[in-house]
Order: sequence, then structure tokens, then C-alpha cells
Amino acid sequence: MSRSVYIDGRRITLAPAALLGQGGEAEVYDLGDGRVVKWWKPADHPDFEGMPEAQAAATARIAQAPAKLDALPSTLPREVVVPIGLALAKKAGEVVGYLMPRVTGTPLHSYGEPKWRQANHVTNDDVVAALLSLHTAIAGLHRANIVVGDCNDLNVLVEGRVVHVIDVDSYQYQRWSCSMFSERFLDPRLCDASLQPIHPHDRESDWFAFAVMVFRSLLGVGPWGGVHQPAAGSQRIAAALRPVYRLSVLGPHIVYPRAARPLAMLPAELLAVFRGIFEGDQRGEFPRHELERLRFRACTTCGEDHAAARCPSCQTRAHQPPLVLSGRLKWHQLASRPELATREVTSLGAIYLSGETLLRTTRLGSERIGSVLARQTRVWIGAQLGIGFYRAGGFAVGFVFRTERGTLDDRVQLPKLRGQLVDAHAVIGDDRAWLFLTLAEAGKLVTTCIVIGGDARVIASEALADHSWLAGAHGACAAGPLLFVPTDEGIARIEVVQGAITHTRTFAETASLVGAGDRLALATGGIAVARARDAVLLQLS
Repeated sequence: MSRSVYIDGRRITLAPAALLGQGGEAEVYDLGDGRVVKWWKPADHPDFEGMPEAQAAATARIAQAPAKLDALPSTLPREVVVPIGLALAKKAGEVVGYLMPRVTGTPLHSYGEPKWRQANHVTNDDVVAALLSLHTAIAGLHRANIVVGDCNDLNVLVEGRVVHVIDVDSYQYQRWSCSMFSERFLDPRLCDASLQPIHPHDRESDWFAFAVMVFRSLLGVGPWGGVHQPAAGSQRIAAALRPVYRLSVLGPHIVYPRAARPLAMLPAELLAVFRGIFEGDQRGEFPRHELERLRFRACTTCGEDHAAARCPSCQTRAHQPPLVLSGRLKWHQLASRPELATREVTSLGAIYLSGETLLRTTRLGSERIGSVLARQTRVWIGAQLGIGFYRAGGFAVGFVFRTERGTLDDRVQLPKLRGQLVDAHAVIGDDRAWLFLTLAEAGKLVTTCIVIGGDARVIASEALADHSWLAGAHGACAAGPLLFVPTDEGIARIEVVQGAITHTRTFAETASLVGAGDRLALATGGIAVARARDAVLLQLS
């Protein structure tokens, strides 16, 4: 077996001293000029001795490699380490390997080892940045119609806050499948009851593997870690078979490893994503925003490092400053001003107040929605949802209703409202409303925000003190679970995180075009901004 190759017309001996690493199929050698060569192990390699199937696979791999590499799309994500030349058995012989630029970095696998993390002083923010870089790479490969296949944390090298993804020759695309797999990252959806693969890799399995890498990198334990200790009389599931039963470390009767980081250090929303993937077979692209909004901070009381709304050790409420994002901003002026998505109900309109009754105008005449308190009721309506409240004496009643049909639901549990009501305002989306109530008590003005679901459930309620974005609340617009607010620093994104109303992002690029006195409205392809003298459409990519 020869370890000599021809590169750029020159014969080069692949000396043991130049060996950088090896896997099941190949060895990688340093050429000393900023390049490395990945040399595929031939059928007569000692590693394949006495293994006829492996020998046949090695022969087939080398035979198909030139056509496969030639068909590789020319535009791939910059995180992917692509071939830059070929290694030949002879000057004009068969292709036996390929050249790559030499990259440095630590395998992502190490980032899931608690002792290594501690010894190398790797921060959580560095880990999240690397995972986002990997997310970009996988999404880009999928756009190029490539499936990674054997997607694992040993094929990802981390350098600072970016990653280098290697082993491009094993990817699955066009007519070439990927037969390799790593047991720790294998999607059980593709396996039989003994966890043997029976279906080919796909995009969903790539994202499953990515979720495993995220989980392990952040917590120091894989999704199937820990020990299953069921209740007395129940059968214990062997560790190797737990993926078959979707029995993850998040589930019941699992003894969580002491060396791993506590689950409660992560936001409940992210843990719910993991539970859906590992226990509920939910697939699709991993929700990038769950990583983007992770903000790790040391608890001001006990020093515990976490990204939850409250410290998992002492339950102290965390202060999570918003993430400031800058991106490519496109904008143009609009010919007309956008319409208000939320309107306050008066005695006129399709939905209106008349004494102690809230009414809806239909083709057959007026239709009663429900009873309210005369002259003490405030009501707002959106495209699909309406909300309101009335207050008298020491009690307040909140309610919701659908704009097109149905009656009033007054089960909204409003918080105790004390003092003089100074201002009331609502922003309504399709499935929830953001109600802002400003009251004066003991010489102070306090604004309480109550997020109310279309089912009358209070999703969150909080007195917001010293929140700069409140100045633009009257001009906000809602999109799904998010609230976008105009501020002098740019558009702010507000959402409910673990029951807390949280300013998660500021889109800094919009600062020159938006002010706290402007009004936002959702528009096709972006957000419309109604300013004092004109209106513009913003698109941030």
C-alpha cells in the first residue's frame, strides 16, 4: 500500500509525521503550505484487513469520488471547507484524495465536555455564537440541495465564534447517498426497533443532529444521557434503546447527571423545543431565534450563570438587556399612510357601545355581544380579536371577544388596579392583545402591561418601571406573539419569555428612520412606519 500521491504534478510522500488526523474512511496530512490532503484509505489499508464489505466500500468510494466532487455545487456557505484540488495515484492516474485549505479549531465535541469547557474558559456566549455559525452552514447547504448526512460534532471545528464544517466528500446530493452515520446523532425516526438505519438521511435528520449538538454543547449532556430509574414494577429501558422510546433526559424517571449543567439554566421556551424534537418527533429547521435571544448573565445574588428569566438556584429575576442587531435595511416611501390595526370602540362603527351593551352591526341589524358597565368601559378591536375592560370601585373586569361573531368572554383575570387611571391603550394581534394601563398612585405613574390571549387567559402581567421602549407603546404593532415598538434607538421587539415581558431585540439600523412618536403597522414584506409628514416601508434582512 503506497502512501505517495501526486499533487500539482509533483510526487509527495505522506509521512506519518505530517498526519493530522484520521477517521474510518480517510487520513488527513499537512502539506506544509497552508493546505492539507484528505487521502482515502484504499481497500488494502490495514484497517480493512479481513473485512471484505469495508474493502468493497473503499473501492467503490474511490471510484465514484471524482464525479461526485465534480458535481459539488460551486457556491457553498463560507463555513464549509471545500476542495481546492485533487490528489492522484499517478501523474495522470486515479483520484485518491483531495486538497483543502488548512483550518484550525477545536472539535465541537469538546464544547460538550464540562471539564474541557471549564479548563479552557469558554463562555456561553462563545458557544452560542459557534452554534449560530453552524446553523448558518447547515441552512446554506440545504439551500444548495445538499444533506450533510453524517452530521456530527467531530466534523465541526470551532475557531473562536465561527465554525469550519469538514468532510464535504461524504455529503448526500444528486445521485450520491451518505451511508455513514454517527450513533449519537442518528435520528431515531429513520431507524428500526433496534436503532439500525432503514431510511436514508434527509434534511430533517440534519436538523435533529444539530439539535443534539446544541443540547450537548449548552448542557454538557446528550439528550439520551442520565439513567432511567422507573417506578417500582416498571421495566427499565436500556440506555442504548431509549431513543426508540423517545425517553430523553428531559422526561420523567431519569436521574440527571450531576456533572451536567442544570436544565433550568435555559429558558422554558428552548427546553420546550428540545422536548418536542426528542420526545415528540417534531422536525423542521431548528428555530434560530431561540438561540439568537439566549442572553447568559451571572445572577446578581448567587453568581449562577444562566439564560433563564429567573436564576435556577435562587429564583432572582434576571435583567436581560436586549440584543442589538444590525442588518441590511431596505426602505422606500409609501404613497399613503398605513391604516390602524387596532381601533378604540366608540358609539359609532361596526362594533359599538350603547349604554350597558356592546353591539355588533350585521346584515340583519344590531347583534348583542355582551353586557358592560355604562360610561366606565374601554374597548379596542383588531382584525379578528377585541378586548376591553371596565373598572368601578375596587374591582375591574376584563373581557375578550371575536370581531365577526360570538359573545363576550369576561374571564380575564386582571391584576389589582390601584390609583387613578391616567391612560389606557391596547395593541391587538391575531391571537393576543397587549393592554397598557397607566395609573397614578402615591405620586407615581406606573404602567402595567397585560398580555391577554384570545381564550381570555392572561399570558403575562407586569408593572413596567423605567422601560425606555414604553414611550413608543402607542405606536406599536403586533405580529403573532411579538410586539414591535418604535423607539428613538430603532424598532424594539418585545415578547413574553418565561412569563416575563421582555425587550429581546433592538433593530439598530432603523434608528435613523423611526422615532418614539411614530406609528408602526404590519405591511406586505415588512413594517410600515407612519411618521409626522410621510410614511415609509422598512425591510430588514
